Amino acid sequence: MGEEVAQNATGVLEHLPETHVWRGPPAPDDLKPLPGVPAVYLFVDDAGRPVQLLTTQALRRVATSRLTDPERPKRGREDLAALVRGVRWRPVASPFEARWWYWRLARRMYPREYRKLVSFGPAWFLHVDWQRPIPEIRISERAWRDEGEFVGPWPSRRQAQEALDGLLDLFDLCRYAEQVRKAPHGQRCTYAEMGRCDAPCDGSVPLETYERRNRAAWAFAGGAVADWIDDAEQRMRGLAGELAFERAGILKAQLEFARQWRSKWLHRVRPLEQFNFLLALPVTRRKAWKLFLLRAGAMDDGPTIPQRKLVQQTPEWLRERLAVSPPVTDKIERMEQTWLVSHLLENREARGAIIIELHDVVMPPALDDVLTQALEARASSAPPAEVD
Repeated sequence: MGEEVAQNATGVLEHLPETHVWRGPPAPDDLKPLPGVPAVYLFVDDAGRPVQLLTTQALRRVATSRLTDPERPKRGREDLAALVRGVRWRPVASPFEARWWYWRLARRMYPREYRKLVSFGPAWFLHVDWQRPIPEIRISERAWRDEGEFVGPWPSRRQAQEALDGLLDLFDLCRYAEQVRKAPHGQRCTYAEMGRCDAPCDGSVPLETYERRNRAAWAFAGGAVADWIDDAEQRMRGLAGELAFERAGILKAQLEFARQWRSKWLHRVRPLEQFNFLLALPVTRRKAWKLFLLRAGAMDDGPTIPQRKLVQQTPEWLRERLAVSPPVTDKIERMEQTWLVSHLLENREARGAIIIELHDVVMPPALDDVLTQALEARASSAPPAEVD
């Protein structure tokens, strides 16, 4: 490892409190003291300098395999056994906690390249900044970093683009934003010629009118879908009565997309300020739960609670945390922790978790009842125990 990585690792070692060292290339017996726990771990050399940062679901097994298996292919890499003389680690309760700690440590050790090393990428939002001279709804992953408002996250960039295209169609927003920015000297497009756009680009309507349509589109994206559908159904009936079949056909297609939005995305996306969660994740190989609290992109690392005490102790911990400010984090940390939780929501790990939305970051009513029902639902869906 280079000098820079070694210097950056200074702040990492304190977060890997467990350690085991040996002399010379290790034999399997040298690694027997390692526990077989899930962990974030760091191989170190004889001077305690970092060699490799990794995660595992079984520390002893993976260390033995990597360092003592003569059949393990080297794939052109330096022989770890010749270099590694110890391991530092931190036990983790779940795959989510492993990803969170690996991200935290990797961004310290490898500040220039850590995003290539973590197992999650950006989360995709719709974004608008009303302070710009001509607001424009667009796709962005820069939640908490850029000024303005965000709605999301979408499961993929492709679906975010699909949502944006639908908004442009529903509210007759300009497909050529660069021409609107030139108003009143922009060039009219075919949509204007077809009567699908009132051409703010060439000054045919005031920009204030165009901004109102953008705000109506943003309200739809933020959750006002039912209101739009109710209004569109009334307009549809009126057009049918007027025998305006061409306009009715356009509105029918728009209604189909709005209903698709309602069924596909309405329950998944929300304004960014409402993206707050209490997370209870099942602990690997134990009847216990690990708690996290995400508030405005800042993460509280909660306790591990035995399942029999989850209903009693979770409200106590949450009440204590909500009484104090979130951990201090910079904008990039807030953005990337939002990405991390966004990926959890789409990950199969979420199926076994208890995830409670905290839109307004207040104590949810009857939290003990919610937890009780969640545990009962998981008990009823658990596979039957094996009988010898």
